[in-house]
Amino acid sequence: MSILEDSMKKLVAASPLWQPQTTVIAACSGGADSLALTDAMAKQGEEDQVKVLVVHVQHHLRGEEAERDARLVEDYCGQNGLEFRRVDVDAGELAEEKGLSLEDAARRLRYEALETCRKEADAGAIFLAHHRDDQAETVLLNLLRGAGTRGLRGMLPVSGYLARPFLGITRRDTEAYCEEQGLTYCQDSSNSDLTLKRNWVRQKLLPLLETQNPQIRRQLAQAAALAADDEAYLEHQAQRYIDCYGREVFDTWDIKVEKEFAALPPALQSRVIRILARNVGGAEIGYEHVRKILDMIARGVGNKALDVPGGVRLIYLNGRLMVGKNQRSREEERAAKLAQKERQRNERQNRKSPD
Repeated sequence: MSILEDSMKKLVAASPLWQPQTTVIAACSGGADSLALTDAMAKQGEEDQVKVLVVHVQHHLRGEEAERDARLVEDYCGQNGLEFRRVDVDAGELAEEKGLSLEDAARRLRYEALETCRKEADAGAIFLAHHRDDQAETVLLNLLRGAGTRGLRGMLPVSGYLARPFLGITRRDTEAYCEEQGLTYCQDSSNSDLTLKRNWVRQKLLPLLETQNPQIRRQLAQAAALAADDEAYLEHQAQRYIDCYGREVFDTWDIKVEKEFAALPPALQSRVIRILARNVGGAEIGYEHVRKILDMIARGVGNKALDVPGGVRLIYLNGRLMVGKNQRSREEERAAKLAQKERQRNERQNRKSPD
């Protein structure tokens, strides 16, 4: 066993979500990163008796090239005795329907598909191949969007059922692993499209920053790790307040925001608001919305409401704040879930039907 192969396997085995006698999912696009992760997981899985289910999400954005990627992953699984599952999604349709970028639509559908597969397979985790270069790009993208500490932390090594064991290694490490193991991987032609912001950060911004600081990628990843520690502590403190003064009633949070809330530091007040919005299925809300909510509470004018991204409505009344999905959002979510189930049912039927 080579040093590189041994180190990759150790990264997989070190993840808290890698547990013997379980099933885990390897999300594999066919690129060097995900193929290296899948291969390392398969080899470590033999030692630890972990079943690896390989899932490939076909976004239908690159025509025949995307089909080539899917075939490559399926062939790899066949050659190595791994269970393979392909999920087809329509990122273009979702982008048009919701007014999203293709990048964002593809990301949302990909995570939804992976989570659906995890539940169907009763898998303990989904392993993703994000690495240190991805982390540096993510931190910069979040800063460009105006994110605070939560955005600065980038991606987490473990987030719920998601595991990212490769955050400490580079893109070049995964390519070297594939070359060493004789693995053929795909090259995504869309990576050269500079209209996609991540590609612009990767190919233009980061190289420019490296002219001033050659270690910028490593240092951005370190800053993300430090921010993650700080954010975890602050969120823990905010959650303590929610546990003491809040209650959940029929998918809506009702929390006391009187003198005890006013005594909290601003860093905790804002996190209480953000946590509650996330708890009811809302999007990550930004600085301006948080300030408006805190101002509404501070003024103490009853029966005032504010809608924030993700279809969440916050209502202040008699020293309490109620946070929940507005009715229209609930109906839209139900319709979207039914439509998704119907698409998945049709896809399964189409794959089963003879040519």
